[in-house]
Amino acid sequence: MTNRLLSALLIHCCLFISATCMADNLAEIKQKGAVRVAVYKDYPPYSYTEAGTLKGIDVDIARALAHKLGVSINYMVLTAGENVNDDLRNAIWKGHYLGGGTADVMLNVPYDLEYAKKNDKTLFIAPYSREQIVIAYHQKVIPDLKQFEDWLQFRQHKIGVEIDSISSFFLTSEFEGQLTHSVEHYVNFYNAFPHLYSGRLVAVMGLHAQIEHGLHQRENSDIVIQPAQMGTFKQQWDLGMVVKAGNEELADAVTTAVKQLQAENAFTPIFAAYGVNYLAPQAPIESE
Repeated sequence: MTNRLLSALLIHCCLFISATCMADNLAEIKQKGAVRVAVYKDYPPYSYTEAGTLKGIDVDIARALAHKLGVSINYMVLTAGENVNDDLRNAIWKGHYLGGGTADVMLNVPYDLEYAKKNDKTLFIAPYSREQIVIAYHQKVIPDLKQFEDWLQFRQHKIGVEIDSISSFFLTSEFEGQLTHSVEHYVNFYNAFPHLYSGRLVAVMGLHAQIEHGLHQRENSDIVIQPAQMGTFKQQWDLGMVVKAGNEELADAVTTAVKQLQAENAFTPIFAAYGVNYLAPQAPIESE
């Protein structure tokens, strides 16, 4: 074997060992005294920075989870990739090519067991809440949205959505494109709320947590929130957690901790602190 080949093999082995040891098992977490939890960057109300302080629903849940595990909390603030697969790779099983390591646990992952089967490098565990698409609108302008066809009322009005979102795709692709010119896109979805208050927008459409959080500090009795009737589009899903495949002991400990938090009704006040109604997951926490 040449020296060059031997060196290449040694480098490959070192990289493999490094990649597989970044996420700690439960014993290592206990010994270290801290669990590292991945939360998304700039994703209010789940996780965001305000006045230099990291806060949000997932930030508080991660802290409560660490307390149940008997350790302190370290946060890995994750910049969202193009899709969930990118995020799982960067946060859990490999790490970003720019460095920064991986986390022990990742929050706010859509809990879909069929999707989980296609990701054999991770374990999807502990569904802890439910997310859904809702619409908030001026009821004096749009009196009713009970029927699917009622969306056509927006042909003469503006509705704000986050760019590249499910809401955007639904409104621009359904109804033969009749609502395309009614859609106003926002890179920062929270910039839409002042336009809703002023009447420039008749409605905003997006995640229930975002919309309830965006509206909770300002009362307007004319604005109502309701689940969006979107036909065949996916309108709701559970949110769960992820650990690296092979880390079953940690997975079991996290699952037990989430069960305890659910039994203590700990999630409701965490969500309420950000003006959001807690929606319990539909999937049983025992599912694998």
